[in-house]
Amino acid sequence: MSFKEVVAVKGFWKSVIILGFAFMLIYNAIDLLFSFGFNFDEFIAEKLEGKMLIRFLIANIIGGFIYGFIVTFLQFRGKLKREKAKQ
Repeated sequence: MSFKEVVAVKGFWKSVIILGFAFMLIYNAIDLLFSFGFNFDEFIAEKLEGKMLIRFLIANIIGGFIYGFIVTFLQFRGKLKREKAKQ
């Protein structure tokens, strides 16, 4: 099972994006809860003002992509291996 075979499967990149976006939402909700006690004003002041906004966005996009890619890759690779084993 090659890398190119796995990433070429239909729906792979859509799954990466959806899973990455879900990760970003859940991660930030947990961060908001544990670090700020659901104090939205404090969260926004620390994470989204000034230069921190760019850092926040880049970190979330990269983190979400990495998480989504790894999980999706392993899921699709396992699925392809099971399908080949059945043949």
